[in-house]
Amino acid sequence: MSYNLSRRQVLRMISFLSAGTAVVGSTPFISKLFADKANAQTSPWIRESIATFAQSPEKLAALKRGIEVMKSRPATDPTSWQYQANIHGTYDTRNLTSWNTCSHGTFFFFSWHRMYLLYFERILRKASGDPNLALPYWNYSDFPDQRALPEPFRIPADSSNPLFIAQRGGGINEGTTILANAEVSYNRAFQLTNFFHRTSGEQSFGGLKVSETSHRGNGKGLLEAQPHGQIHVALGGWMGDINNAARDPIFWLHHANMDRLWERWLQQGGGRENPIKSGDWYNDAFTFFNENGTQVMVRNRNILNIAQQLKYKYDDDPSLSSTSNRTIAPSIQRTQQITQVNTQPPVEMSLSNEQLTIVLSNAPLTLTTPSQGLLGASSSSSSRAKGSTQESTFTLKVKGVEYNPDNYIAYRIFINLPKGATPDPNSPYYAGRLALFSLHQKATFSLDITDVLIELEKNNLMAGNSISVTFVPPSEEKLQNLVTQGNSTQLRGAVRFKGVTLRRQ
Repeated sequence: MSYNLSRRQVLRMISFLSAGTAVVGSTPFISKLFADKANAQTSPWIRESIATFAQSPEKLAALKRGIEVMKSRPATDPTSWQYQANIHGTYDTRNLTSWNTCSHGTFFFFSWHRMYLLYFERILRKASGDPNLALPYWNYSDFPDQRALPEPFRIPADSSNPLFIAQRGGGINEGTTILANAEVSYNRAFQLTNFFHRTSGEQSFGGLKVSETSHRGNGKGLLEAQPHGQIHVALGGWMGDINNAARDPIFWLHHANMDRLWERWLQQGGGRENPIKSGDWYNDAFTFFNENGTQVMVRNRNILNIAQQLKYKYDDDPSLSSTSNRTIAPSIQRTQQITQVNTQPPVEMSLSNEQLTIVLSNAPLTLTTPSQGLLGASSSSSSRAKGSTQESTFTLKVKGVEYNPDNYIAYRIFINLPKGATPDPNSPYYAGRLALFSLHQKATFSLDITDVLIELEKNNLMAGNSISVTFVPPSEEKLQNLVTQGNSTQLRGAVRFKGVTLRRQ
């Protein structure tokens, strides 16, 4: 058997072996280490929807107990809550092993986070004292009535509840239904059949193909962009900050849902598959700690079959008989299959005045561009052939974004919002948030707006000779964060960028 290890991977393995690290799924002369007590289980653990999980007082108590025990440990203990959170990201300058190693904006996003959840779950299970404990997931996409923060994470709202933290956005801990369909939909991501893409002009389910992972990246796959990034910024607080996100207990349920959706995407078939032919992806390894605090290095190839290799399933797995439960996602229908094609040149949008830098602050800002040539032969919805938008993909790109990662405003984005209309996130004009979570400074933010344009066209809301994009501050309470600088009033988290383009593919 040939493993096709790169020189970088060989050097990394030698370094880890000299440090006494356990290697899972390595070359033939290294024994595999999944034969420990935690993996001696014959039947898989079942990760349930939090709506089902929370109906069991025993399961909820075990989850809270495990978190309490982890939080009681010193931050230098790899099995502590703080150490595990710091693996994803931290401002702590001590830079201990594996800290700040989360992977975003590349095709390593899904595999890195699966390993991260796996070892966190094993630590949590042992800390709880319940050998049957499995992480629940938060299914905000399939059930509109589950789009508020789950009740156990906000009640009671004090230190007696290890699932509660005060560092969340306004209204979140009050049970406000904060998530709109445009933020939680995975429809466009599931239509794509390609796991990765190679250039910035393309789209994929899983992200940009690269040879090295990245803490921040500009090559997000569609599912990482939406709903992943949208949920992070919608919750705000720690969840909106890459270096604090994993300190919020809801982080783990959010990422369990991302992991579940990866499984559901693969189960659609139609050419959807993991990039096992890419040596950089298949053979690459990441470092974590198991429930005993032992450092381990795990390869992507050893985490692909969750039932056989990792001993867990999700409660909506087709092989389980419990899929009739109301709290489990309905069977995901086979969606239209899209493979990326050549793209048309991007269309620049502009303000009425020619600004070199566009600044978002305390008031809505609208940019426009002629719709003719972008949407079809005619800009009028009455004369343009119906279905023209359904045959294409439309991407909004915000170029050269600069923001304060510690405190930025997740502006809402509306397409063709009528003048004077209330910017309602439940309206057909809403496309999602300017989700800058994990984005490089001066990079490009991308948002697929195809479904919005399809809905607008279907409802005859595309009339006119132009198409507009409006950026709106998210809520009145955040406007209280205004500061006065000179003669102008601005938001502390103001965002600036170089320009906006629309591209049809």
